[in-house]
Amino acid sequence: MGILRLYHRLRGRPFYRKRKKALVLEGGGMRGIFLTGVLQSFTDRSYFPWKLIIGSSAGALTGTAYAAGQIHLARDAFFTELLSGKFIRLSNILRHEKHILNLDWMVDTIINGAEPLDDRALSRACPVLVTATDCRPDNPPQTIYLSSRHDDMDAALKATAAIPVLYRGFVEYGKYHLLDGGLLDPIPYAKALEMGFDEDEILVVVTRQHGYRKKEESFWIRSLYESYYKDHRYRFLVESISNRYLLYNKMLDELERRHRGIDVIYPPDDFRVDRLSRDEKKILEGFTQGVVAGRNYLRRLRA
Repeated sequence: MGILRLYHRLRGRPFYRKRKKALVLEGGGMRGIFLTGVLQSFTDRSYFPWKLIIGSSAGALTGTAYAAGQIHLARDAFFTELLSGKFIRLSNILRHEKHILNLDWMVDTIINGAEPLDDRALSRACPVLVTATDCRPDNPPQTIYLSSRHDDMDAALKATAAIPVLYRGFVEYGKYHLLDGGLLDPIPYAKALEMGFDEDEILVVVTRQHGYRKKEESFWIRSLYESYYKDHRYRFLVESISNRYLLYNKMLDELERRHRGIDVIYPPDDFRVDRLSRDEKKILEGFTQGVVAGRNYLRRLRA
């Protein structure tokens, strides 16, 4: 038995043959419950080998909570606050002055609530990069990466979850006009590669089943976006929204065919949670599926 493996056994900790370094988490609204289950299983087994975590939207929220040692903040939110009518208000769809996703309330309730995010623990953990899309008028949208080391995490977590139209306006942060991080970089594994991590050092957790491909938005959904962003200054944003299914599918194609050295955890085929789910039974089922997927992944890493 190797010395390192013996050391872990004597301390009552599992020994993992393969130690990952970069964790990449897709978003997806309420589908993030699957991520939460995976990270809950990692937390339960003290698995935290990461040098970097990168997340988009719900992936950023769960990744930040995990890094701070508070995955329960994300877990409990999916079963309580995020199911309440205070967060998702579909009745506001035709009221352009009202948010459909109340992200200010989310930040106040989950990030700065009764048990706030532990900023000190977060600062001692590996850096967490949060994707967001800068949508300044008359400019093509660009992805920016906000960091737990030097950016306002309240603004970052709000911006990365600001889905176009569902969140009215933009999250203004410094010179940026920010929206959903998933618009241009929904599964930011390319950022990890760009930062020098090898494929076998990266784990990606997604919130869609293996083989899923996004379809082009319907005429009615496109009309909704075009109506809301009808100002000519946002023509590049409308174009990006219209083409995001192509970008997303290309990203999955490359992940599955070109970057085969990257490990990927997928939800099972019977995962039933969608972006705006409010069915508590489905949410619980999705969480349990994430826990099982995380346990199975760690089991494969065990010597």
